[in-house]
Amino acid sequence: MKEDSIFQRYYKEKKFIDRKNSLNEESIDVICPIINTNELFEINLYSWYRQIPINRLLIGFGGGTDNSLEIVKKFPRVIIIDQSTKYGEHLYGSQGISIAELISSVETEWFIYLHSDVYLPDNWYDTMIKHQDDYDWFECGRIITTLVSYKHEIDKHKRAYSGSQMGRKKAFRNIIPIIEDGFLQNNEDIIFQELILKEGYKYGRVLDTKHYHQVMNKRGEKEPKYKRVEIERFLTQDWKEKIYNVQVRGIIKYCDPKPYLIREVNGALRALKWYKAINLHDFTKWVEKTNSSWVDYLDISEEEKKQKPPPTLIQKVYNKLRDMLNPLIKKLDSLINPRK
Repeated sequence: MKEDSIFQRYYKEKKFIDRKNSLNEESIDVICPIINTNELFEINLYSWYRQIPINRLLIGFGGGTDNSLEIVKKFPRVIIIDQSTKYGEHLYGSQGISIAELISSVETEWFIYLHSDVYLPDNWYDTMIKHQDDYDWFECGRIITTLVSYKHEIDKHKRAYSGSQMGRKKAFRNIIPIIEDGFLQNNEDIIFQELILKEGYKYGRVLDTKHYHQVMNKRGEKEPKYKRVEIERFLTQDWKEKIYNVQVRGIIKYCDPKPYLIREVNGALRALKWYKAINLHDFTKWVEKTNSSWVDYLDISEEEKKQKPPPTLIQKVYNKLRDMLNPLIKKLDSLINPRK
């Protein structure tokens, strides 16, 4: 019997299995920082307890607006560490401190760190513990599952890109006889639109309702599989600037320069320069003070390193007044000290 797809497993009702009480083995602490979680959080928790002999589940709660706490409180041996006010309203600027506190609270020799949007497949824990003699800190690869609904704005395209259509049979009276091959596959929306118009019938696109079009692999061997999916999030410039700044400073502060880290830092640095969200003179001084081994690897020209810090408010006011008064001063000077 073929195994259920991951999407079937996500939404199939599961019986709660607590591995700690099912098998005679050493249990282990699990840590997870959360603010808000997705709609699969409870399913993910079922998979954690089914796969891992959880000693305690340590939740670092950063203060969310959803029902994540209500969900996690349904499960046994949960310890909630309220970090919502300790590190500010949101943990985006202090998640490192959150994780450090969670690790400090661990009581078992080994522990597991999980993100709230992670589902564990069968045999995950059994496979992972085989490597305890090989490493002191290790991680596995990941398979991305994409579950995002968004509008495909067809009104911006001449082509419908549809998957739900309605029409009069008589409009196809002269069209059906000429269809004699498979050339309509993946482009029937274009061809039917053009043939209907050619026959003198009306074609239109309805914009006051939508259907859900699923992008996922089809069953069978003949259908090509999706290689990857690109998703664009609605990110404000402030959010991007904050994330890039944290990325740059975090890597520089805690890591030595290695080729892949240098690429990460300079990529984020280029973004900050593009947004004009970084003062390179001050940033270079911070790097020299924090971890000077990075200075020679940063994608900053000598001129950029020497750039002056932005003027203070007092300097701005002074410069404005100076620009306004300079012409008057020159005029008065010419009257008092006329040239001979």
